[in-house]
Amino acid sequence: MDFISQSDLRLSLKDNPFVPPKGKCPINDIPPEVLSLIFEIGARSFEDEDSDEEDEAMATFWNLEEGVDDGVDDGQDDNRSCDSESSSDSTFEYVPPFELLVSQVCQHWRTVALNTPSLWTKIAVPPFESAPFERVKVLLERSKGLPIDIHIDCEPPDDEEEEGGSCSDSEDSELFQPPGSMSFADLDILMSILVPHISRWGSIEVSVSCYKHMFVFLSAVSDPSIEGAPQLEVLQLYHHEDQESVTTFPHPDLVQHFKLFGGVAPRLKSVALWGVHVDWCQEWLSCGSNLLDLELVYQTEDVRPSWAQFVGILRGAPKLEILSLCSSGPLGAPHDWCSEVIELRSLTDLVLGFHTPAYASGLLRRLALPALKNLTLDFEDDDYTDFVAQLADPATAAVPVVLSDGEKGRSLLSGLESLKISGLPCSDYSVELLYKELDNLKALNLSMAYLADPFIDLLFPVSGHKDVRLPSLTTLSTTDVPGDKIVKLVRKRRDAGVPLKAVYMEENDDVSDEAMHWLKGNLETFDFFEGSDDESESIASIGSESEWEEVDD
Repeated sequence: MDFISQSDLRLSLKDNPFVPPKGKCPINDIPPEVLSLIFEIGARSFEDEDSDEEDEAMATFWNLEEGVDDGVDDGQDDNRSCDSESSSDSTFEYVPPFELLVSQVCQHWRTVALNTPSLWTKIAVPPFESAPFERVKVLLERSKGLPIDIHIDCEPPDDEEEEGGSCSDSEDSELFQPPGSMSFADLDILMSILVPHISRWGSIEVSVSCYKHMFVFLSAVSDPSIEGAPQLEVLQLYHHEDQESVTTFPHPDLVQHFKLFGGVAPRLKSVALWGVHVDWCQEWLSCGSNLLDLELVYQTEDVRPSWAQFVGILRGAPKLEILSLCSSGPLGAPHDWCSEVIELRSLTDLVLGFHTPAYASGLLRRLALPALKNLTLDFEDDDYTDFVAQLADPATAAVPVVLSDGEKGRSLLSGLESLKISGLPCSDYSVELLYKELDNLKALNLSMAYLADPFIDLLFPVSGHKDVRLPSLTTLSTTDVPGDKIVKLVRKRRDAGVPLKAVYMEENDDVSDEAMHWLKGNLETFDFFEGSDDESESIASIGSESEWEEVDD
């Protein structure tokens, strides 16, 4: 056995990044303001990591469970230096968030980190955190006067929710607290800590499985003393209680329509209300001059906005680009609405889900969408043949279009660049009618578990025919389609001169190694995405890329 000499060992360790240098750390020569900038860039690079793991890691690291104490009172020993290794707990299971990690390296780094307020502006509160919320208080202090992004998660872990039942399973459902979730009293204390800083809120996301939690939040931000949320740009309120067959709001004692932030949130750009209703006439909704993205999902019929309120919301948002209406929209049926047409000049993305055919058709007849590029449809348990025919007919226009004899008006489908269909029961002929209007479509997303065979079969070129359906299609995403069929489709369209460039398949679909190898060799991009078995999660990502994130092979 050969032994390494002392000189060879020294040479092998020279410039080794895992061996601390002797004497002063070179990084200490970097000006603090430059090191601060490096920390900011590092923190941003970690933002795409799994948020649930980050929340749990942060809570553990801050000694909420049996983790490492960060010295919340900042009174810990400050004799650490860059020359010594920082102490660590060998049993610690999670890597701490970036900002905490760099603040634990040495006293110099800690000083710079604590004097970089932008590192401490994200406040995520997991369901197992409880009063007195010292971590939240420290983050509020360290973030100084910068805008803060807040995420409050009151939903119990999936396994505990299944064991304890849902909020609606209790006779006193509005008072029932799911096991494993934050207590109502703790949430009230948390809000008393956060609300005094409401002028700094840049975004707020609240997720609950029991509406009583949401009621506590809504009550807190509707206090008469609140004059507004001047910096708020994102408002996301998610109530994920199972209400599949509920037609009226199930908690009559909690039905109040709140006026949030004193009605003043002039910078709001994104609003998502899932199973949550508010005062539909308040200023930040009826005059949303900066609103770009609006999601109304799972509002029961009795708490939806009236037609007049709905019109006011849309007309008050001239910049609106994305509109999602899933099991929600204006109160009543189309025959109850005025026949006026609402033109949304800036709208590029429309999501419609879980409406009856008459309701969906009624909406389309009253919306003029000249800039629409991306459409998502998710319908079930009915016949949407007439709705598809309406899509293929000349689109609604704010001003009637005069056509010459024999000329057909432009359909809503003809301008689409991407289409996602998660469910659309209709006749086979309707599918063909739909595809004939999609000459400009570039991306198609099909969930074949809920669609008829023609949706995929009609993408195959027909022998002896010059015309190929969807001639501009380059990107295809599929669920519940076997790999060998995708191989045949890619080959057929390539041979017909209309090749696909990118294909994404659901990771659980049947794809042999041979098919995978062929697809990787014959496409610019082939990958798998992780779908969702949970319906609420699926709807959450309708029209967005989050549901179709790529996963490793």
